[in-house]
Amino acid sequence: MVSVLLGAVCVLSCLCAVPLRGQGPGQVDPLTANRSNPQCWDSSSALLLEMRSPRIADTVPAFWDLMVFLRSSDNGRHTALFWDLARVFWGIYVDCVLSRSHGLGRRHVTAVHSLITDNRFK
Repeated sequence: MVSVLLGAVCVLSCLCAVPLRGQGPGQVDPLTANRSNPQCWDSSSALLLEMRSPRIADTVPAFWDLMVFLRSSDNGRHTALFWDLARVFWGIYVDCVLSRSHGLGRRHVTAVHSLITDNRFK
């Protein structure tokens, strides 16, 4: 159990701390971040596209093309939209990675449920 917890801390450190180099707090640039989990990257991108109304792109590659455009634009509104989308994407991506890495999310929920239903604690 301790090794799983240490593994999770290592994954979090790699995912959350490294991409923050040269960026302000809360600003993780997904265009320069390491894609350590391609499945979560793609599913998080697709989920973000589904969440947005009106749709900002029809496909995941088109979404990332739009993100490149927004980041390179001199228009302040484009930059603000880029950072807003980046923040939402990064939150979805980190949640996905955490829930898939070693099943920690499921194990935590099961442990809490067993504490609640254990007769010794009532």
